[in-house]
Amino acid sequence: MQGVGDVANGALHPLMTPAHLLVILSLGLLLGQRVPLRLKTPFRIFAPVSAAALLLTLGGWVDQVGEPVLISIALVTAALVALEMNQPAWLGGLLCTAAAAAIGLDSTVDGGSTVSVLKTLAGTWLGLNAAVFYTAVCASNAEGRKWARTGIRVLGSWIIAIALMVLAFSLRKSS
Repeated sequence: MQGVGDVANGALHPLMTPAHLLVILSLGLLLGQRVPLRLKTPFRIFAPVSAAALLLTLGGWVDQVGEPVLISIALVTAALVALEMNQPAWLGGLLCTAAAAAIGLDSTVDGGSTVSVLKTLAGTWLGLNAAVFYTAVCASNAEGRKWARTGIRVLGSWIIAIALMVLAFSLRKSS
């Protein structure tokens, strides 16, 4: 984005990419549904994996992750939100790992000095982690409020519908 600094540009990047946003929202909602809210373990996975994936973009080994991969993660996660099932802890860890790796590897920075690229990647890491954390905290406030829990399940189903539309558009563009 023109006119904002490198860190702010990086922080806004995950929120401006539809596939990333769908993964962030669905993962945050899923983590927030778990009562009592326990974010320590998921973020012990999510934060370092997202940092490692973002750093791997510096080497240029992965140009981008295919949009269908990101959408698949969003679909699975949103389905678990919509179903509001108690899932085992390892599944949450697996989804945190997949989401962090996919978004991180798909967040390459085009050109610029090394310092500028590192600032942008740091901003991306901060924005990505803050967005998932904040969504989870907001979703956890639904505990004890049946109407709010139903609303979160509806959001999960909307994410599924939007993800399917984004997937259809991305597959249409590639053919």
